[in-house]
Amino acid sequence: LLPYEKMRVKSTDLIKRSLPGKRLLVVENESSQHQLCHLPQTLAVLGCGFDLIWMQAPWLKDKQVGYWGDIDTWGLQFLAKARLAVPQLDPLMMDAETLDQHQSSAVCEPIRADSIVPEGLNRAESKLFQRLLIEQRGRLEQEFLPRELVHQKLKRWCGL
Repeated sequence: LLPYEKMRVKSTDLIKRSLPGKRLLVVENESSQHQLCHLPQTLAVLGCGFDLIWMQAPWLKDKQVGYWGDIDTWGLQFLAKARLAVPQLDPLMMDAETLDQHQSSAVCEPIRADSIVPEGLNRAESKLFQRLLIEQRGRLEQEFLPRELVHQKLKRWCGL
């Protein structure tokens, strides 16, 4: 969709200019890029972390938007902020089932986010957030999910 496979763009530019394609995948950590697969008509914005103000861009209303982050209190904070900007976004692999299936890869979250459930999470995500506050190993980093699982979930999200 773009003449470059990878490029750096400031968030202040993302809010001003529409990106091509039907879908936009927002990924919390840039280090997860090796997990991604080719998805037609899809661009990925990597490494946003908490810098999500650009997601208030009006052009996002016309896109299918997916959000994929770590399953930890910070990741759910970021998901909540993203959903407040783009209510129709699809959270990907950020649920209790994914955590339960890959609990052996979970680690201790060294510094947890605020203990107040953030506005923007649905009921299941709020319950997961509360669980992560007390979970001994309550952090499942996205880059440690099996690549095959990530590809399967992303392709399903795209309708492939």
